[in-house]
Amino acid sequence: MSMIRLSARALKALPLAALLAVAACSNNIYADVTRFHSNAPISRGTLAIVPPDPAMADSLEFRTHAESVAVQMRRLGYSTGLPASQVEFIATLDITQVDGMGNVSRPGVSVGGGVGVPIGSNAGVGANVSVPVGSSRRNPALRTTTVAVNIQRRADRVQIWDGRATKEVSANDNLAAATNAVPALAEALFREFPGTPGQTVRVRL
Repeated sequence: MSMIRLSARALKALPLAALLAVAACSNNIYADVTRFHSNAPISRGTLAIVPPDPAMADSLEFRTHAESVAVQMRRLGYSTGLPASQVEFIATLDITQVDGMGNVSRPGVSVGGGVGVPIGSNAGVGANVSVPVGSSRRNPALRTTTVAVNIQRRADRVQIWDGRATKEVSANDNLAAATNAVPALAEALFREFPGTPGQTVRVRL
């Protein structure tokens, strides 16, 4: 949603309800971003982006989303495109979408529609799902998208960086679709990389 700019005179002329609507729009263009690392320098090199489940690797949907992350990694100085067996770093990309009833879906694998993993479940792939503070967990008009990336050195599997970006929107918002949400969240996640560790910050989309 684009920022709404109004003059002081125009703002005075608006009724309270309209002012509240403007404020809601202005405050709804952020993602919640959390990152973890040791504050040690993070080197660059060759990097492959993989899903948590190897069976998803050949999914066209996953590859499309992985390219959104690869764009950001190349901007940061990493090289992408080589097989995972030939790179220095492995970035595990986990994308989740949670509807207002707590059902979870992932690119290439759907666990929603009545057989989804409820929010807060510790079962399998549902463990990484996060929900913004203050969200309504039983509102079917809402959808939450999370882009989570974990970067490890391939040689010793030591984690060097971990982060996630989350956005909750109405189900009919453009960002409710993963094809729109993932590029925006990936850009927010890697902005000012590596970021301040251990803090959740709001990043403008």
